Amino acid sequence: MLLFRLWNYIRGYVIIFVEGYFLEKFVNICTRRQILLWDIKRRQSSKMTLKVSIRGFKMLKPVAKKTGCRIRILKKRGLPFFLNRYRRRKTFLLGAAVFIVLFYIMTSFVWSVEVTGNKNIETDLILKSLAAHGVKPGVLKYKINPEEVAGNIILDVDGLSYVNVLVRGTKIKVEVAEGVKRPQIVPLNEPCDIVAKKDGVIKSIVVKIGQAQVKEGDTVRKGQLLISGSIPIKGAENNPKRVHAMGEVLARTWYEGRQPVELEVVEKVRTGRTKDNLTLVLFSKEIALFHKEVDFNDFEKVKIEKNLSIGKEFVLPFGLVIERYYENDSVKADISLEDAKENAASIAYKKAAKNIPEGAKIVDRRVDFIENENGEIVADVIIECLEDIGVAKENGGE
Repeated sequence: MLLFRLWNYIRGYVIIFVEGYFLEKFVNICTRRQILLWDIKRRQSSKMTLKVSIRGFKMLKPVAKKTGCRIRILKKRGLPFFLNRYRRRKTFLLGAAVFIVLFYIMTSFVWSVEVTGNKNIETDLILKSLAAHGVKPGVLKYKINPEEVAGNIILDVDGLSYVNVLVRGTKIKVEVAEGVKRPQIVPLNEPCDIVAKKDGVIKSIVVKIGQAQVKEGDTVRKGQLLISGSIPIKGAENNPKRVHAMGEVLARTWYEGRQPVELEVVEKVRTGRTKDNLTLVLFSKEIALFHKEVDFNDFEKVKIEKNLSIGKEFVLPFGLVIERYYENDSVKADISLEDAKENAASIAYKKAAKNIPEGAKIVDRRVDFIENENGEIVADVIIECLEDIGVAKENGGE
């Protein structure tokens, strides 16, 4: 249907009004003579409107005369009529042609690179790697091989487990996922021991290969031997068999966070005064406009980027960057002891929790409020976890 409408627009058509007592005969004769009519709408018993091509309209005169119908053009539509209307306005047509060519050229380049999915890895680090492999604003998008770029980035940037590069209009979308940083792995064909990577109290130990050196309930320190890869041989105690020790050592571990209890809090409140610094962006070049000196003692900076675009995907290399500065005023407020303790405990818990590795299971948490030698009350949060603390370490065997 869309192709039909496009084809009719290119060759041109007219909307006509037909009046007469033999409208069915008029339509039948047109059909027999292969004159295409469409969008036929009956207005009254003797009146109707329809659409017909320019070529078909020229063939209607004898049909109208034969059926006694009168024909009147209501509207003219299509490219031929548009060109005919502006045939004497050569400057307009030339400008339109130049605009179309420039638009095609502009949309053949990459003008925006967007990275999503990263939390711990800085976006600038990924953007630098992308630029090193030819993905940056101003490059031809047809030269970019998304699969090849994705493979290079995942090798370049440590900590990425997944990279997907998508070309959408003039924008490159890079979707990433971060992986867990794994400890150095000792090959299975090399002998090693299992040692503690942190302090803890042994909860359980399962030995697959090697000899256990600790038991349930033992307190161990970081670096202490847990499972030995050296197995004594009877009669050859000085020459033990060295194997690649394997097993799981679950231990209770603790993570601590502290935060002073503050009965007076300071809040930042905007005064309502603002200052804007404008920067014009043209093809990745920044031109400062109306930059003012910010004389606020305390302020909050917000960066607003406005890019010229056609839809969401076709971003053009023109934009405006607004650096807006909001003046802040510090307001002190007193809070109750209970609220102050709750706030301090929440902050202390976050401090402790950020050190808990992925895979560790939280089994208990405790909050104590301790008064130090200066008379200050401190929230002390201790989180107890259960985790595998074993890590492989080469033992120098052959």
